[in-house]
Amino acid sequence: MTGIIFDVKRFAVHDGGGLRSTLFLKGCPLRCPWCQNPEGMELRPSLWYSPGECLGCGTCVAVCPENALTLGERVHVERTKCVLCGICEDRCPGGALQHMGREISAREGAELLLRDKVFFGERGGVTLSGGEAMFQWEFAAEVLRLCKEAGADTAIESCLLAPREAMEAMLAVTDHFLIDIKFLDPELHRKHLGADNRIILQNFELLVSQKADVLVRTPLIPGYTATEENIRGIARYIRSVDEDIRYELLNFNPLCRSKYAALEEDYPVGGGALSQKEMENFYRILQEEGIKHIIKE
Repeated sequence: MTGIIFDVKRFAVHDGGGLRSTLFLKGCPLRCPWCQNPEGMELRPSLWYSPGECLGCGTCVAVCPENALTLGERVHVERTKCVLCGICEDRCPGGALQHMGREISAREGAELLLRDKVFFGERGGVTLSGGEAMFQWEFAAEVLRLCKEAGADTAIESCLLAPREAMEAMLAVTDHFLIDIKFLDPELHRKHLGADNRIILQNFELLVSQKADVLVRTPLIPGYTATEENIRGIARYIRSVDEDIRYELLNFNPLCRSKYAALEEDYPVGGGALSQKEMENFYRILQEEGIKHIIKE
């Protein structure tokens, strides 16, 4: 069993309880305009260019056998021509070019996650993220199975847009589900993210019915999810499913803009993180809707 990953984060503190190791899997069924990891959206590996590391020497352009690179103010990657031969990456003196995504076995994935097991303690463990970890659900389930066999606490970060068989496989090997509900309105969900949220809500209700440990999270994105109507609606819905559900609001993080610049893409969200006053206003809404367990960053 193999899968495609694009990163591993050691000593993570925001991907579940305690100190954790997080493996990032490529591929996602949604197209969130504000995605923090655009390099993880597509399943296939790609060539990643970091403008800040580029010396502007043109070596990569000269050695590319496919003529997939051109040099102007920066290096432009013609991704339809790039075959990921690795020559430019090997020859780049600044290290500005690298493969984004590699295929590994489930056992290799588990070994990457477990190498810091001694530091996990009672609350820490391993987490799968993305992209969308369930986009490669068979691989993900096998990685977590191996980690559980080794005695590690397991978690997954997911949008829950996955088939029923994926959910059943994950329920068997996952201790904690950190799930995103970004919009309650199905039309807004379809308009901004490219898919209906019906399956997402069904899977959330399945997790609750199976007594899974669930944390619901909503990223507060200006111009998208960060509205009173949306947050009030989500809070009202999740309380109707489970009045003891834990709910976390994630403040907008604008630092990913550099990734979109590297991809030569515009980032559609302006401004910075929400102020403390704005965050408190959203917390007040959750309290008014009867959310008992509000998780604050």
